[in-house]
Amino acid sequence: MDEQFEHLQVLTREQRELIKKLLTENRRLNALTQSLSKRIQHLEKTNLVIDREIAEIPIGFELIPESDLKRY
Repeated sequence: MDEQFEHLQVLTREQRELIKKLLTENRRLNALTQSLSKRIQHLEKTNLVIDREIAEIPIGFELIPESDLKRY
């Protein structure tokens, strides 16, 4: 009976250690997820700014067809 009890204690201790490690890893992954989410939001805002700048082609600005560029 003592052997079983000791074995259960060892298993319980191992499981608690594993739970601690998993909780730590979970916190790290949550922080990483938040960081990546903020980075995505920043990139999306930057993309909107770039799209607006590209859409604003100055009046009188002539676009040269690619076929003309290849001649030279």
